Amino acid sequence: MNDKVSKQVQVETYLLHMIKSGQWKTGDKIRSERDLSDELGVSRITIRNAILHLTEKGLFERKTGQGTFVKLPLIGESIQKKAAGEMSGNIGYVICKEKSVQKPLLQEAFYFSVFSGIEEITAKTGRHVLFTYIDDFNPDEIPRFNNFLAKVDGLIIEEATNTGFLDKIRQSALPTVLIAPSVSAAGFDTVTFDVRLGIRKAVKYLVSIGHTRIGILNGPLHLQTARLRYEGWRTGMEQLTCSIPEDLVAGNTGWTAEAGHTGMKELLEKNNRPTAVVCANDLIAVGALSAAVEEKLTVPDDISIIGFDDSEMAELSTPPLTSMKLYSRQMAHTAANRLLERLDDTDTPAIITEFPIDLIIRKSCREVKNE
Repeated sequence: MNDKVSKQVQVETYLLHMIKSGQWKTGDKIRSERDLSDELGVSRITIRNAILHLTEKGLFERKTGQGTFVKLPLIGESIQKKAAGEMSGNIGYVICKEKSVQKPLLQEAFYFSVFSGIEEITAKTGRHVLFTYIDDFNPDEIPRFNNFLAKVDGLIIEEATNTGFLDKIRQSALPTVLIAPSVSAAGFDTVTFDVRLGIRKAVKYLVSIGHTRIGILNGPLHLQTARLRYEGWRTGMEQLTCSIPEDLVAGNTGWTAEAGHTGMKELLEKNNRPTAVVCANDLIAVGALSAAVEEKLTVPDDISIIGFDDSEMAELSTPPLTSMKLYSRQMAHTAANRLLERLDDTDTPAIITEFPIDLIIRKSCREVKNE
């Protein structure tokens, strides 16, 4: 335990981690106070106070004689089914993302492209798009989110990570379309792509041009979207070799260029450093490119780099980055059109639309021989 932070706060952080990582799901019974006390090395009183505090926030439910169970506060309690004359004319675009990694939308190339694509469709019907982030595991955000819901007629939710959160959205009866959820989303209209398959395609391409030491610069592995990328890399590497080179995994601190820079430095310090690196997004790839240049390496002659998203920065980098293309604008159009259909007919069956992820080859990768 960290002496600089109160033991109760540290226990609460641990409990939240167990939920955010998916180890404890909505409806699960958590371990006993005694077991948690033994595991964490703190008193049962500290454990009890932490659980009670999170229970007051709506994260847990204590059932007499049964134990403590994971839950979420109610979402959309104040939402009433709107009559035609009560429609607000607003569509809500919601991105599920931990508070610590939320940035202004203009700084998020992929999300801003989705936002713009939604706007292009909804503007034709005279509707406006309202945007918000939500940390869908954070019960403190529910009151603010309820206020947001009261202002919109329907939702487009991106990268939902919490099945309990989606259950509450379903109960609110607000027409909703999901984009790229990281968890099961039965019953929702969904527009998605297979992140793991995209990363596997990147690994397969590098293998086809002779690489065997292929690293990954990932996002924060406690986030589902990052874990899916890691799983794709791991599966691709398993098809290449019997053992998984875990020493080639780095950059797990963020989705930024700084994280890519730091992670690439770490990989380049390895005795048997990689000859190619797959990056979780283009920002990380740009940081990796910068680190390689600092180390007097030439891309792609000394090391190959692949990005993910195929954003404008990939095309404008020096050299231009090979990247995995996500069809963000087209996905946004599909989601917006589907939501408008759902607003007209709430009983229409849910549809799942899956978009491809395509390899866009530029100049940041080269063939190697006799590696």
